[in-house]
Amino acid sequence: MDGAVSGLKLGNNRREKQELESRSFKDGAIYLFRRADYKKPTWFCRVKVPNAKGYVSCSTKTTDEHQAFAFANDLFHKTLVSVANGKDLRSKKVTVSLTEFVKHLSEAEKHRSTLHDKLLFLNRLQDFFIGTRLNEVNTKTLIELNEWLREKARNKTLSQTSIKRYTANLKQFFDWCVDNGHLQSIPKLPKVRIESNRRPHFDNKDWALLTRQLREFVKSDNLHIARDRTMLANYVLILANTGIRVGEARKLKWRDLREIPPPKGSNQPPDIALFVSGKTGPREVVARTSEVKTYFKRILELRTKELLEQATKEKEPIKARNMKVRPSADDYVFSNRDGTPIGSFKKSFAALLKFANVETNSHGAKRTIYSLRHTYATFRLQEGVHQFILAKNMGTSTAMLEKHYGHTSNVASAAELTKGGKFKSGKKAGAVDWLLE
Repeated sequence: MDGAVSGLKLGNNRREKQELESRSFKDGAIYLFRRADYKKPTWFCRVKVPNAKGYVSCSTKTTDEHQAFAFANDLFHKTLVSVANGKDLRSKKVTVSLTEFVKHLSEAEKHRSTLHDKLLFLNRLQDFFIGTRLNEVNTKTLIELNEWLREKARNKTLSQTSIKRYTANLKQFFDWCVDNGHLQSIPKLPKVRIESNRRPHFDNKDWALLTRQLREFVKSDNLHIARDRTMLANYVLILANTGIRVGEARKLKWRDLREIPPPKGSNQPPDIALFVSGKTGPREVVARTSEVKTYFKRILELRTKELLEQATKEKEPIKARNMKVRPSADDYVFSNRDGTPIGSFKKSFAALLKFANVETNSHGAKRTIYSLRHTYATFRLQEGVHQFILAKNMGTSTAMLEKHYGHTSNVASAAELTKGGKFKSGKKAGAVDWLLE
């Protein structure tokens, strides 16, 4: 028999046939074994304690025998304590329920933009809850979980907002466990107090500096870099004048844009509206100023030029030049050259902030792309837009505006969402054509 599998069991038991080798300790109370059907010879353990029904079994997640025994021995003593406290070893393992819950969420919330981050968090919990059963989870366990998450964080810190989001995900998991009969009641979750904080936005001085530097930032001898920065520049101006979320901008298509005709007899040009869909559902957003049309038009001209170049490569140059080439209504606004939506402007935006020397606000808080949304909210409130109207336009609540922008001067009076904006003349048009006028 091959030496690598000399410890292979030849009994009739199916489990034994799959074992590569095994070790027994404490008169069989601790049993270590390695599976022959695993690529890596990881040690598994099975723990049995006196006066208890059932046993605990799980992977030690190590190929080192000494580390595996240390893990199993620790699990043995924890199990002794659990049994002494009246715990039932037949209670379902947290890791098993987590796996089932992740599968459930993947189907039930597959269209939600927040699903990806939620699944990442839940899968991370597998390492923490290994060997733990649902009826063993209590407030102390969850406090220890928060500390464990902090240790695993990149900078060893975890914001209160993150902890609150994680707690909400855990509550959803425990609710599901109760609904499916895996748990009798939800363990008491630790309270998380969130201090009201000012969101990092751009004040008038830094915003003026950023917009001035945009022209210089776009300039580059590298055509690919110049292209990407041109897209970024208009992205920044659009988000700061509409307040839409990053995820909403990512999914924005040309058919989602339209002009709103001015009141009859008015000399004002049409306002610009964007139909977006985000975490609060679909809504139509009115831009702060009709100059947003100019920013969209720049992107349209860029994409039209790229599509014409692509068409020229595929057809005769003369025919291509005579073709009416432009993005279709279902094309993404913020797109790569191949038409796919741009996943993130995070790195290029950080480079822009560094270039303009406006990376942090006066309080030292680091600015991000979401600072554009916060800038929109701050400027709109300062210009006198009513909180209720602004909240509806931004897809949020007046309570959230008060919580995060309460320091901003407000005017509780009726005001149009385009108040304070500068306008250019324009005419009503349809679909994408109106941007070319």
